[in-house]
Parts: sequence; C-alpha cells; structure tokens
Amino acid sequence: MANTALHAPAGAFGQQVRLLVRDIASALAAWRFWCFMGWNDVAKRYRQTFLGPVWITVNTALFIVAFGLIGAQLFKYPADWYLPYFCAGHVLFGYFSALLNEGCLTYTGSDAFLKQMSYPKTAFVFRTVFRCTVLMLHSAVIVLAVLWWSGRLGAVHWAAFLGAMALTLLAASFAVAIIGALATRFRDVTVAMGSLMQLSFFVTPVLWVPDELTERARWVVRLNPLALFLDLVRNPLMGTATDPQAWLAAAGVVAVLGVVFFFQYVMVRRRIVYWL
Repeated sequence: MANTALHAPAGAFGQQVRLLVRDIASALAAWRFWCFMGWNDVAKRYRQTFLGPVWITVNTALFIVAFGLIGAQLFKYPADWYLPYFCAGHVLFGYFSALLNEGCLTYTGSDAFLKQMSYPKTAFVFRTVFRCTVLMLHSAVIVLAVLWWSGRLGAVHWAAFLGAMALTLLAASFAVAIIGALATRFRDVTVAMGSLMQLSFFVTPVLWVPDELTERARWVVRLNPLALFLDLVRNPLMGTATDPQAWLAAAGVVAVLGVVFFFQYVMVRRRIVYWL
C-alpha cells in the first residue's frame, strides 16, 4: 500500500506528460483545422471592407514613410539606412505585440469550441500564431519594398533570416501557450499585457539605435527579450552579421520558455476548459 501511495504522484505526472505529448501531436496533425481557423479570423476582420487586409499595408506604409524620413533627420542618420532599419523594426515589433496581446485570448476567444468538444489545446495556440503571422506578412511586403528602394535587398542574409524566423516562431508558440493559459485563469493578465507592450515599445530599439545609449543604459536592451529577437531577425535584413552570442541567448530564451510551457501544461492543461 505504501509503495502504491508513493508511486501514485509519479504515475499521474507521467500520464499528464503523455497526454501533453499526444495533445501536441494531435494539434500538429490537425494543421488544416488551425490554418483554416486562423485564415477565417483574418477574413472576418475585413469581410465588409473594400480593400480588406490591404488596409494594414497602406496604414503601415504611410506611417513608416512619414516617420522614417522625419526620424532620419532627428537621429542624424542617412535615410537609405534609417528607413529600412525603422521599417523592419516597426513591422517586427507589431508582430511581437500582436502575438502577446492576442495570445491572452487564445482560449477565452475559442471557448465556443473548447466547451463543446475535446480539441487539442495547442491547436488554438497554433491558430493564434498562424493568424498573427498572416497579418504580419501583409506588412512584410513594405519591408521588401523599402529594402529594394534603399539598395539593400541584394545584401540580405536570407539563411540567417530564415533561421531567426524559425527560432522566433518557436519562441512565439511557447510564449502564446504560456500567456494564453495564464490569462484564462487570471483575466487581469490581458489588461496588464496591453500596458506592458505599450511600455516595451519605448524600451525596445524600434525608433532608436542601441549604439546611441551609454554603456550603463544598454542593460535595457540586454535584458529585453523583445530587443534580442528583434535584432536577431532585423540584422540579416540589414545585411549585418548577427553576434553568435545573440543566437545562444535566443536559444536560451526558447529553452526557458519550453521548460515553463512543459511544466505549466502538465499541471494545468486539463483545467483550461473549466476556467472558461
């Protein structure tokens, strides 16, 4: 009896690990489901508009050109360097912000599905990541156009860029899953995340260049994971080699997020439906 009591928690933990692995495998196998749902989310936002998602591209392009040219004068940088720097930073930060803000609604926004049938929980994580990525791709066209205008399109390190995007997508999936479960249990997380992202915009090198900071002030960039992934993706677009330490730091962030995701979902995955 004593041995049974001792092994019961370990057996329950192992069972939850197996269920989590099955959940992820089922979600990956159901890629058509979350791709369709994510695409439908995008379509619903612009169903009765004339230009549809093109509004995203037009609004972003106008803001980037207007501020990019002014910012080049303010910060004393050549326009053909600052405009692609700011353009890539603005689009990528908007992508990160959308992932984290909409990640809070991963499960609360899908309660109609989760309350009716037993769906893989991580399928709704992939739905959120896919939806935000599709919306980001509308603005990615502007980045390519600005790079072409500045003569930097031929200098892009495509292999490093694709590797950075793959690492970013992996980190985003873990972060959306973690925040989604947390925001389902504590609804204040959604409001707090919106305020945090507004503050993060000013402490992330989107408008400004980290080299302008003093050595003491650069800790804001070093301790900011958003700045880490922003530079990881933006540097190859600017034709700049990324520091190997940045790759190691990004891999470390992904590993930490993966560990947090694992233990969080082993403990709470089965409770998410009851929190809706």
